[in-house]
Amino acid sequence: MPDARHERLQAADLGPACRGRGAGTMPRMTALVAYATHSGATRTLAETLADALRDAGLDCELVDLEEAPDPAGYDAVVLGSGVRVESIEKSAAAWAKQHAGALATRPFAFFSCSGSASDPAKGGKQKATDAFLATLDHTPVATKNFPGWVLMDRIPLHERVLLKSMRTPTGDFRDLPAVAAWGREIAPLLRG
Repeated sequence: MPDARHERLQAADLGPACRGRGAGTMPRMTALVAYATHSGATRTLAETLADALRDAGLDCELVDLEEAPDPAGYDAVVLGSGVRVESIEKSAAAWAKQHAGALATRPFAFFSCSGSASDPAKGGKQKATDAFLATLDHTPVATKNFPGWVLMDRIPLHERVLLKSMRTPTGDFRDLPAVAAWGREIAPLLRG
């Protein structure tokens, strides 16, 4: 009969998908859902997405990029970033650059969150997403631009002035059911 040490070694040999499970269990796909947020809207989208991926059978870990997660410990990665003044969060761009090698070797998806994504004139396009994707050495299996919120009390004063001068609509434009639907859509793509 194998001892506990043998069981741990066997799980470790099988890779990150099996860690924490006893011998004889089927490995489940692990996915990191990492996000960078300024006002909190991106976090709410990432939470909804992680729940949808879990419902689709993936083991998901939701991690703020401030915690510096290592994507090498996961089978797939989803990165989400808020958009501020036509750029994704600097921490998201830096993290993706730092971990480019790991992201290129596993299924990787990206989503952005911005108040401007609710503008029908944009047709679902986001300059910040396009600019970020152009910096990558690999193509994500899926990308999506989701509406977030523009809540003036959560935005720094200098950005509020800019947004008011641009006559940016304010409010909560999130569509959490659409985020969950995207999670169900990309789950098979993340499995590879």
